[in-house]
Amino acid sequence: MGTLRVTGWAAAQRGFSTAAAPPPRRCHGAPLARARCAPPSAPAVASSIGAGQLRVGAEREWLWDCRGGGGARDYAREMEVAVRVVQMACTLCQRVQRSLLRPGHDAGGRVHSKFDRSPVTVADWGVQAIISWLLSSSFHDENISIVAEEDDETLSSSDGAALLQSVVEAVNGCLVEAPMYGLRSPEKELRAHDVIQAIRKCSSTGGPKGRFWVLDPVDGTLGFVRGDQYAIALALIEDGEVILGVLGCPNYPMKKEWLNYHHKYYRLMSKVSPPPLGSWNKGCVMYAQKGCGQAWMQPLVHDFGKLDWRHPREIQVSSISDPISATFCEPVEKTNTSHSFAAGLAHTVGLRNQPLRVYSMVKYAAIARGDAEIFMKFARAGYKEKIWDHAAGVVIIQEAGGVVTDAGGRPLDFSRGVYLEGLDRGIIACSGALLHQRILDAVDASWNSSTL
Repeated sequence: MGTLRVTGWAAAQRGFSTAAAPPPRRCHGAPLARARCAPPSAPAVASSIGAGQLRVGAEREWLWDCRGGGGARDYAREMEVAVRVVQMACTLCQRVQRSLLRPGHDAGGRVHSKFDRSPVTVADWGVQAIISWLLSSSFHDENISIVAEEDDETLSSSDGAALLQSVVEAVNGCLVEAPMYGLRSPEKELRAHDVIQAIRKCSSTGGPKGRFWVLDPVDGTLGFVRGDQYAIALALIEDGEVILGVLGCPNYPMKKEWLNYHHKYYRLMSKVSPPPLGSWNKGCVMYAQKGCGQAWMQPLVHDFGKLDWRHPREIQVSSISDPISATFCEPVEKTNTSHSFAAGLAHTVGLRNQPLRVYSMVKYAAIARGDAEIFMKFARAGYKEKIWDHAAGVVIIQEAGGVVTDAGGRPLDFSRGVYLEGLDRGIIACSGALLHQRILDAVDASWNSSTL
């Protein structure tokens, strides 16, 4: 894999070859205006391009283009940075996961338990550190506020020195390759203090006003340590509204049927018949912007060999509306979720397919890509949903054509801090309005008899 010897935001965009643009698309039914990636005095781009796509202009700078045909704010810079940093985070996670799964490797030194007994790894802290550092670097520290899951308490403790050193090594090993992703590397390696500060910077508590990023560095850590599905989730929220979301899914297979198997079997089959170099066999980054009406997917740099802006795939939810043919997702973990209530609802509305049990926000990705139609989550009493577990996935499903609400049919509220306060019973995500309404009706009919 070649490297790009460039630094800085503008310089990092140079050197990508131009390509013919695809035919114009529509965003909410309105044709987009002419290309706007070059200043007025620059030569015009050869042809216009649709909402949500990335294109190359006269200055050879890729720009995210989605204003819905109106005067909405341009989030090109934010989207590009978000996709690039999530791509880098996927690379760090893949390296750490490989080391954890290596035969004879003792995972004990890299997997720890938090106060709630959930696992946390070098990858969780490492991803939070690099995304914090890269966002601050890319936006020159301009009002960067981040809400994220992890803190530095374990790393800063008296017996956390060895673990901290592992995190520092993982962070520096990833950041040195930043130019390959069109981002800037630090001038020198980060020290332990720098990594701790980057993690601590993710201490915003969100709220109804202002702009902040929301990060789950490794969503589905249990799946991660088992070699299965997990996700890196990054979203931008402004004044309580999710503006854009990016999901990195390093183990997401491109063939739908592989989602039905444990990833260990997938790895075994890949060894027997390895995919050709440069093929898009598994792993992707999905992304969408609110109001764009489209969502996109690109392969991982780590697997595909390059950052492929020119050939993203548009993703759309499934067109299935008959419950008999629909597939529903549910969490693998049973600690905070009632599988029995979800199973009862599935039977009530006529769902007959075996549920797709996958870790993390990969469930959102499966619905957005059309690989499943329904996701239902009903938390046990006392558990409160966090915004980082849903923000990125919600906007991606919505822009891919789906519907996400609480069980009362209300939009999820991301304006009330780190928790989804006011959530009515549970979360329901569907590929379409008909299925969604049937689930809502079934919840109302069954709720009083539940034991959640």
